[in-house]
Amino acid sequence: MLSMSYYKTLEEFKSSTGHEIDGFWYPRVTSILSIKSKPALYRFYAKQDSFEAGEAIKNKSAEEGTLLHDTVEAILRGQSPALPEIIRPAINSFLEFKQQHEIIPHKIEEKLISTKHRYSGTLDCLAEINGHLGVLDIKTSKAIYRDYNLQTAAYIEALRENETMPPLKRWILRLDQSSRCLTCGSTMRQKGGSESIQLARFGSLAKTCNHVWGETSGNLEFKELYGVEKDIQAFLAAKTLWEWENDYWLRQI
Repeated sequence: MLSMSYYKTLEEFKSSTGHEIDGFWYPRVTSILSIKSKPALYRFYAKQDSFEAGEAIKNKSAEEGTLLHDTVEAILRGQSPALPEIIRPAINSFLEFKQQHEIIPHKIEEKLISTKHRYSGTLDCLAEINGHLGVLDIKTSKAIYRDYNLQTAAYIEALRENETMPPLKRWILRLDQSSRCLTCGSTMRQKGGSESIQLARFGSLAKTCNHVWGETSGNLEFKELYGVEKDIQAFLAAKTLWEWENDYWLRQI
């Protein structure tokens, strides 16, 4: 099968796509969801000079995203981490959000296992927000993508295997930062050493403007996701396709 060429050994496949927990191996939620196409990522690569250039930007962007993600989790734990200048605007937005909402974290960066469906995942945060218990997933992406519905649904389904677990909500907390042109209102996002400019929607000025960028400011988007039952079925369908694609390796485990 085609998937044989992705990995050289069984151990490489297992370490790249899953977790060994209590003597059993489970595929990761994010590995399973890699089977789904990602149009936004394809468009990103299409704009780059080469695949290697795209990989360099993506890896650098991932480093910055991890730094932001880890800093937010440290704050949720009650710690006072250093705030690197490169992520300070986004963190300031989060601190303002935290002052406006009651957030009580119960689990942070905890591995989940579904023994019923045989998969694992790492939960960002199980928290009470404004009196409601749910899965809080922290993202540092440019937008909230539909893939996040499937990822959070997988976490909900795994948590439900605990019969004492109450009904759960799920939220995406997206943190980003950008600068606005003082002349035309267009925005520029800098991440991974690359600049992405989104022109202002109205007026022809944005197309010919010699942009003068203001200070970088944080952007925060907080969104509750609905339709979890449908999303769980979609995730399990993706899992079936992922298992079909990787049948060669899975038969050896």
